[in-house]
Amino acid sequence: MTAADILAWHDFFAAVAGAGATLAGLLFVGLTISLDNIVKARGYLSRAFTALFLQFEILLVGLVALVPGQPGWVLGIEWIIAGVGVLTGITVFRRNFPEDENSMVLSSRFPRIVRFTLTNTGTLLPAIAGVALFFDFKEALYLVIPAIAACIYLSIGYAWVFAVEIPRRSAGS
Repeated sequence: MTAADILAWHDFFAAVAGAGATLAGLLFVGLTISLDNIVKARGYLSRAFTALFLQFEILLVGLVALVPGQPGWVLGIEWIIAGVGVLTGITVFRRNFPEDENSMVLSSRFPRIVRFTLTNTGTLLPAIAGVALFFDFKEALYLVIPAIAACIYLSIGYAWVFAVEIPRRSAGS
């Protein structure tokens, strides 16, 4: 893939980087609103870390794709590092801060499966796209679209939980 092929996606990646930065800010607001409740529940800490790092990954995916003139294989390596690095960080954090009896909002089996699936989709697809770019697969850039959608969906859901659901349920108890 040539630099010109990547340049054709410039506006898309600029929007992705902007969305990642904006949603990270929204998450900080939601976390601030619920900070007392979040620090009491290990599982909420893990979710907060996941949400922020998914937005960090979106920001990275967008920003490194905007580097002028870089060949596709270099972008591929950057996306591999970003995807695997973020997934590794989230996994380690999740193991150190697992769900507990205090992190009850959306903690049943089905929401946990959805969160796990979206997290893996959001982190592994950019890495797979990176491998495809490295081997000059022409449609590789399209693989990041569902990854970005998964990251945004999950992060907006977490923002709702932090800003609305946790305070609402805490006020009721």
